[in-house]
Amino acid sequence: MTAPLIAFRQVSKVYGRGEATIRALEKIDLTIAQGEFVSIMGPSGSGKSTAMNIIGGLDLPSSGEYIFQGIPTSGFSRAQLTLLRRHMLGFVFQGFNLLARTSAVENVELPLVYRGMDHAERRRRAMAALEQVGLRGREGHTTQELSGGQQQRVAIARAIVTDPAVLLADEPTGNLDTRTSGEIMDLITRLNRENGITVIMVTHEEDIAAYAKRLLRFVDGHLVSDEIQAREAAHVV
Repeated sequence: MTAPLIAFRQVSKVYGRGEATIRALEKIDLTIAQGEFVSIMGPSGSGKSTAMNIIGGLDLPSSGEYIFQGIPTSGFSRAQLTLLRRHMLGFVFQGFNLLARTSAVENVELPLVYRGMDHAERRRRAMAALEQVGLRGREGHTTQELSGGQQQRVAIARAIVTDPAVLLADEPTGNLDTRTSGEIMDLITRLNRENGITVIMVTHEEDIAAYAKRLLRFVDGHLVSDEIQAREAAHVV
């Protein structure tokens, strides 16, 4: 059998000591296959962001094992975790995290700069990514010249320009109005369906979570439900 893309084996995360101890995750078992679209929900302090940070190589379990493409990550050095993020993961945040006074295409090129790619190839890939997200003709605009929805499209283009195995989206519509949120979610859904990118998304909005095929709910550090959703019936993209 093919190993899952992502697996948690009895993953726990503890912060602090003594009376200040916080058990953010408690013995989580979880697998995510290549090509899935998974939403993660839960109240503040439920552990959903901690789980996302571990998946993204931004944090490490206190115990248990995080396995990526069949490889345990517990022995990874900081440099190896950086390479995991750089080559296998794309990140989209609520706040866009774009460079101000910098063009859309230059923002999208940034991950390729870290890879040491030459300028011509960086520009070709960045332009292709911008076209994928519907921003052809906007490549020379700075972030101040783009709407919130367009800025998030640039952020998505930056996340996918490296052809990652996983797109990690943390509240990707949190700063957008309802119509623009729908457009961004349609785009993310299309990237999942047509490009085969595995999408893992944290959200507190039920209507946004409904775009995913699978919904995980966390409460007090525990994974309390894992259910398949009838996405195709709810959204026509």
